[in-house]
Formats: sequence, structure tokens, C-alpha cells
Amino acid sequence: MIKTAIKHVMPFGSQPKRTPSDDPGPASVNIPAPDNATQPVVSQKARPMVISVLFVDDEPALLDIGKTYLEREAGVTVTTVQSAAEALEILKNTTFDAIVSDYQMPVMDGIGFLKEVRTCTRSLPFIIFTGKGREEVVIEALNSGADYYIQKGGEPKSQYAELGHKIRRAVQQRRAETALWRKHAILRAILAASPNGIAYVRNRTFQWVNDSLATMLGYERDDLKGLHLEHLYETPQVYQEIGNRIQQDLKSTGKSTIITRFRHKGGFSIDTEIHISPLDAGNLHFGHMILMNDISRKISAAKNIASPSGLPHLELTPVIEVNPGGRITYYNDAAIAAMAQYGSKGSLEEFFPMDLTEILMRMDEKGVGSIYRDVMIGTALFREHITLSPQFRIARISAVPVP
Repeated sequence: MIKTAIKHVMPFGSQPKRTPSDDPGPASVNIPAPDNATQPVVSQKARPMVISVLFVDDEPALLDIGKTYLEREAGVTVTTVQSAAEALEILKNTTFDAIVSDYQMPVMDGIGFLKEVRTCTRSLPFIIFTGKGREEVVIEALNSGADYYIQKGGEPKSQYAELGHKIRRAVQQRRAETALWRKHAILRAILAASPNGIAYVRNRTFQWVNDSLATMLGYERDDLKGLHLEHLYETPQVYQEIGNRIQQDLKSTGKSTIITRFRHKGGFSIDTEIHISPLDAGNLHFGHMILMNDISRKISAAKNIASPSGLPHLELTPVIEVNPGGRITYYNDAAIAAMAQYGSKGSLEEFFPMDLTEILMRMDEKGVGSIYRDVMIGTALFREHITLSPQFRIARISAVPVP
């Protein structure tokens, strides 16, 4: 006796969404979408989807009926087989967009067939199509990775139309997930390959970092996730000062570039240049992406140099050191190059902020953190990071041009 058509449709809406397991899933960077994000508009005149379906049932007459009804939809082609073993053999060499399978079949039933398919791929839509409606069968199908469970029975035309709708819906969802995964894969590759430190920061806490940034600070990536930025600053005062400056920049220009000193996990400090840009300029709650460079260019620890900031000649940005009397005791090549390009007075003292004398008088004060000044070199604006070192009796001025 020919099995009747569909009686009941049970979508597995409670299933968690899955990413294709043929490849690693997307990076777990939970970046919220802005409030004004919109869904893409699909044209009503868009071409119909081309969908290839593998239909598996041990009754040839039911296969013929299903093929006839499903192929009435434009773009749908149906390949029929009478056993799970035959279907698995075809799947070795042929790609399909969806599988529809009976449950009760000899040798290997639909659940067994589903489990075999899922050992190879999680991304291929699979619909159980059966006259068996027992609750335990539904639960097992769900747990094994089926997309829908459809119980046979009822008027064929409308029910096969519903089956076609479920096939199309499952294929659309999987194709959208695959497209999104590919975009994430491209983004992951770009971020991973970048020599620059890149991070997503929200509420001044690292949500995600790439390997370059973690290596720059001497941490593992997992160690930095969830770490508050304040832990990287030399003092709470410096952290507060930098935070206020960034907030002012973001409000006035929508982005910020700063020079600051971070504590490396190894115990020494590194000077960094950081570019900050919000994900949504209209709502800073969504967090920021930052790009960070180690401008002190520390060399290998194997050479027993505890602090690369002691080697200003290795830096790419201007560095000048002065003694407590205001006399220049050191400058690097970048300072000379910047003076030649932007300077108007022909002297490196053009890098001196107007209140340098007052700054130098604080050399022996305890708890003096980094000091920041903006200085015009000719027509170019430079942002300076000034560090006082009572031990070596110098003030170190590190400058970076402001775009």
C-alpha cells in the first residue's frame, strides 16, 4: 500500500543555529549591530532559487509523486533513490542542496541515514518525511541534526507545497549562513595576518584581540579577553588622563590618535601609538576598534635589554631627550627628518612645549605620570608624550604627527 502524503509539519525552531562544520566556525567576536541597521531588500523579480533535492524512500510510487509535485516549482530538480545506502553512495560524488528522507526504511532508517550525513557535514539541510509521528522519533531526529520533521498524511497538493516551502526555507537559511561565514572567514584572515595590533574594545574592556596585539603586550589572546584597559597603564592617573583625551577627540572629530605607554607582561613599559574609531559614531555604547603599533620597536629580549624604550634611535617617530636644565642630550634620526620637513626655526627646540621649564621642575616629584602636549612644528601639529626619569635625570619627548 502506498504511504499517504503529509499530515503534519514540525519545524525544529528550538534548534540552535549551526555554522557549517566542514570548516571552523566564525570567530566569537560579539559585535552588536547599530540601531539603524537595515535588512537587505530582495527584489520581487529576483530569479528563482535553483535547488537540487535528493529524495530517499523505499516506495517507488511515493518517490514519483514527490518528484512530480516538487519539480512543479521553478528551479527545483529532484533525484530519487530507494535506500539510504544508495543515497550515501550518490553523495560521495554528487552535491545536493537538500535531502528529504523517509524514516521507516529497511536496513538503515532515516535517523541512521541522517547521522551518517552529519558525520560529513552539518550544513546540508535534511528533512525527515515520514508516517511515523511518535514523539521519541521527533526528539531523536532533532538531536541528530534534522532541520524539519514532516509527518505524512492529508491532501497531496497542499501538503507537497508545504514540503517545497520548507525545503526552500531551509536552503535559504543555510546559504545565508554560509555566505556570512565566508565573509567572517575573510575578515578573520585579514585580522590574523595584520602585523598591527587590532582589538575590539567595549566599555574600556578587551572583547577580542588579534595575535599581533597579544604578542606586542606579551600576553596570550585569551588572557586579554575581558581585561580592563586600566590594568595596562602605569598609573590610574595616566589612565584617566588618556581616557579623557580620547573621549574629547571622539566627540570633536569622531576618531582619536594617541601616544601612550603600556605595561608589558614582562614588567617593562612600551610606547604605543593607538588609533581609535567607534563602530557607530552616533552611539559609543557599541564600542570601538583600535589599531595599535609598538613605536618603541623593542628588540629581542635575548640581547638582555630590559626596556626597548631605552633605545630611541630604533623608533620611527621623533624622540628628543633633555636634561633638567633644558639642554638636549639626545635626538634620533626621525626628529631630524621631521624638523627638515616641517620645521621653520631650524632648531630641535621647536619640539619643546611652551611650559617645558615647569615640566622639568617636576622631575623629582613622586607619582608624576606621563605628560601630554600638542605642539606646532611649522604648520604640522604633533602630539607629544613626555616622560620624566628621575633615575637618569632626563625628560624624554616622543612626538607623533596628528593627521
